[in-house]
Amino acid sequence: MDGKRYSTVFYQLALFFFVAGILPIAILGMFMYSRISSLAGQELTYSYELLASQYLGSVQEKIKQYETSLDFITKNTVINEKLRSRELNSHIRGKMISEEVSQTMIPDDRNTIRNCLIYSYLEDAPVYGSRVTMRDVAERERWHQIWNGVLEKWFFYKNPVNARENLGVLVYPIYYQDTAAMEKEQIGIVRLEVYLQRLFAPAREDRNSFRVAVFDSEGHNQYQSGGVDGEEALACLRVVREQGWKDGIVRNVNGQMVCARRLEGCGLDLLLFFGRDGLEEKRREVNRMILPLILLVTVIDSVGCYLFARRFSKRVNYLVNKFKRVETGDFSVTESVSGKDELRILDDQFNHMLETIQSLIRENYIQELEKKEAELQNLQLQINPHFLYNTLETISSIAALRQAFTVCGLCGKLGEIFRYSLGKDYGEFVTVEQELHHVENYVYIQKVRYGDKFEVFYHVEPRLQQCMILRFILQPVVENAILHGIAPMAGKGTLEITVEKREEVLCVRVEDNGVGMDSTKKAELENYISRPETGIGGVEQGSIGVRNVHRRIRLACGEPYGISIESEPGRGSSFLITFPLRRR
Repeated sequence: MDGKRYSTVFYQLALFFFVAGILPIAILGMFMYSRISSLAGQELTYSYELLASQYLGSVQEKIKQYETSLDFITKNTVINEKLRSRELNSHIRGKMISEEVSQTMIPDDRNTIRNCLIYSYLEDAPVYGSRVTMRDVAERERWHQIWNGVLEKWFFYKNPVNARENLGVLVYPIYYQDTAAMEKEQIGIVRLEVYLQRLFAPAREDRNSFRVAVFDSEGHNQYQSGGVDGEEALACLRVVREQGWKDGIVRNVNGQMVCARRLEGCGLDLLLFFGRDGLEEKRREVNRMILPLILLVTVIDSVGCYLFARRFSKRVNYLVNKFKRVETGDFSVTESVSGKDELRILDDQFNHMLETIQSLIRENYIQELEKKEAELQNLQLQINPHFLYNTLETISSIAALRQAFTVCGLCGKLGEIFRYSLGKDYGEFVTVEQELHHVENYVYIQKVRYGDKFEVFYHVEPRLQQCMILRFILQPVVENAILHGIAPMAGKGTLEITVEKREEVLCVRVEDNGVGMDSTKKAELENYISRPETGIGGVEQGSIGVRNVHRRIRLACGEPYGISIESEPGRGSSFLITFPLRRR
């Protein structure tokens, strides 16, 4: 029987550890492997995108600088003036214009610019120089034969000197603006030629990172770096155009990592090809790092779970056997279970229970006797409330016999106040009508005390009479208004109690025209009723009731509710009490 129990505990623990420990570790490991492999690919793709953005940004910035330089040349007043001048020798003017063109052109550290030349249309003012000549010269050049006359647009053709190179050409017009006649006349053009191979060739440090292929809008290959298959690149371009152009995004096209970019100003499409060797190396690195770690953790966890399950099951079996011996009536078992965990604590507590069970029974019996005695004493010390009511009725009867009707009224009101305060027939919450009736009883007693010192007016909407508020909540505020607001004043005072509804909030305002408070005293009172400490801190003792009211409302209804105070010296005070709107 013991062997069967031992085996059951052991196999249950082993199954538990496999399901709750080893299996989740294996699943988590495979998930982490997949996730890390994916992140490695994403990181490499991000680095490709960053590299592509840097390269493409550099090319675009270069093209923008070329266009800006040509724009500056066309607007150069010195060049414009020398082209139209007929005073100086044509070669002297040509030298001056060439110097201006050379100074305007941007520095070209890669010798990308093949030529920048101005062609004058003014046949009556011939000019010749290294960077300026006449229109008839342009008409004999190869670029002019290919040029379709479109200005400020790039076009491309084969280098007449080296047919393996393609050239990019940009032509800008040069105008003379006659401000007096408000007319504009074209007096020439400026042509810029750049080597596409040098413009688009990756920097030396990037040549092993990616390869470049450049196509025009018609699909003609204008440039391709070493290692690019032209047909394969053209096929990738077709796929990219069919899938929808997405600038700067590296994607897998026909098994290649490709970043596409369209240079709108040039009418060129760029494809950057990244090798997959980096991605495969990242995956191999993840395999070398993660898979052995997952296997090692799984083996260690399995061995550890097996050893723990075996040891734990033995200790549980020993404790069960100990229980069975006690079940037979043998309370002398004192051997302890090994270890320092909850099983050891359970065994220690069990031993302690065996040692003290008889004393606990006796102590429990004695406590029951003492409890009975305390209940008896408590019953003997209780005061029957009917005795107090009967006493007040006796005083009221004697006063009536002696025609002291004021005392009769006071006894009646005091009895009602006493009954309302004990709360025997009320709960924690009462209706507005019940609470106001209690306030009327209190005011009756105070008016007997103060005579005609003050008058009280009630403004209550009838439909709010049955709304619920906390019991015994208004009388302390009314008491505070009478004692600290009206009593110290010289003349007669008034006290107004208003009950109204604002959205879902029940508002009770207690307002007097008494002496009021200055801002300092008002701030002290607000701080006193709001803080959790019980110390008074300079505030008058009568304000304790107001503080208790505020604290009760906050505890029962929540932080948004409670008492807010408005007061001015010589004009009285107003206490606004808010409750959540609750109907009976």
